[in-house]
Amino acid sequence: MNSNIISVYSAISTLNEFIWGVPVLFLVLAGGIYLSVRLRFPQIHILRLFRDVIRSLKSSGGTHGLSQLQGFSTALAATVGTGSVTGVACALHIGGRGCIFWMWVSAFLGMGLSYCENYLSVAHSKLSKKGSGAFCYLSVASKPMAVSYTLFCILASLGMGNMTQASSATSAASLGFGLPRWVCSLGVVIFCYIAVRDTKSCAKLCEKLIPTGAGLFILTSLVLVLMHPSAAARAICGIFKEAFDIKACAGGTVSWYITKVCVNGLRRGAFSHEAGLGTTCAVHSDCKIKDAQLQGKLAMSEVFIDTMVICTVTALVILCSGTDFTASPDGTQTVIDAYSVCLGGASAGRLFTCICLTLFSLCTLTGWFFIGQSSFACLFPGGTFVYKLIYLFCAYLGTSFSFQTVWDISDIFNALMAIPNITGVLMLSRQIVPPKFHRRRDG
Repeated sequence: MNSNIISVYSAISTLNEFIWGVPVLFLVLAGGIYLSVRLRFPQIHILRLFRDVIRSLKSSGGTHGLSQLQGFSTALAATVGTGSVTGVACALHIGGRGCIFWMWVSAFLGMGLSYCENYLSVAHSKLSKKGSGAFCYLSVASKPMAVSYTLFCILASLGMGNMTQASSATSAASLGFGLPRWVCSLGVVIFCYIAVRDTKSCAKLCEKLIPTGAGLFILTSLVLVLMHPSAAARAICGIFKEAFDIKACAGGTVSWYITKVCVNGLRRGAFSHEAGLGTTCAVHSDCKIKDAQLQGKLAMSEVFIDTMVICTVTALVILCSGTDFTASPDGTQTVIDAYSVCLGGASAGRLFTCICLTLFSLCTLTGWFFIGQSSFACLFPGGTFVYKLIYLFCAYLGTSFSFQTVWDISDIFNALMAIPNITGVLMLSRQIVPPKFHRRRDG
């Protein structure tokens, strides 16, 4: 029996490596580069971008749908999860410091992808009477493509958006508070039950939890990094050095370098910010303000916050702490060890990491419920009650699976979603208008 289970785990891992091979990565990179060039690289206007985002969050908008703050928080909750924290530790374990650079590359190109997919989503949701999110514009590009994407999105909401987060929340609570695993599992299911009563409940929870959790984590991590300036400088130098390590590319090890460093960094980046997967489209297309350019800019800022800020400070704290990230594949334990060193005590580091990981995981569970239910409604109108039952069951089931296996399954669904989504965005790219940034008024 055990040998059969090991064989299944091995097959999942092999399939994961295969599907995330050259075709998918080429599509992500080439698509991101092409769309960024076509948009004239709006990513470089980061200060103007956030000025517009802050202004928009103060707007009330229309009467139907999510407020701007609720939409922004829900979309950010769906992306800021275990991939932004423990996923960084896993990336370091597999590919070393150099993979962090490729996560940055993934995020930079992902900002362009995220703008385009959300622009199309809002623009086409105004005209569509069936469904929302990526389903709307993919239906225009190709009906079979839209259906296949939506199926993969539903499966991803139960895997990446549910089982992975449930596993992480359970592990964090168990390690941090010393609670029995079954108690943590029950707590996750009860939280999900409260969250999935309706989409408004999801949005309200995210609106409260995400600013608190993300703000606490970012500010604390920045303080810890600034307290170790020399170590932080060495860490940044190490990231760039290993990202372009000539020795790794010599002596017949080019394939190792590409697989372990480049591919792992790009894949972990995609898992973290989800740009190119079309997931946040369901949220932004349901916002009160139906401004395609504005919702696209909000989506860009979410990618930046998730990967360029949260993932980066996580990596720097791990590297500054001197923790041996190659010792264990358990990203949660690595992060706990790193923050324990920097905070000066095992109990303080364990408590801080536990609180943040649990908040992130629970927020992602609620954000992905919104996305999964929207996708389910596109294919099975009126069947949201069935989806709620499945979602609650998967939340409990996720606590019983191997951590690495849950990651591998989630990576597979990521790739299966990226293929039709990016293809559809490229097919409709002529419809996309580059973002306009408001200039500051003098006087």
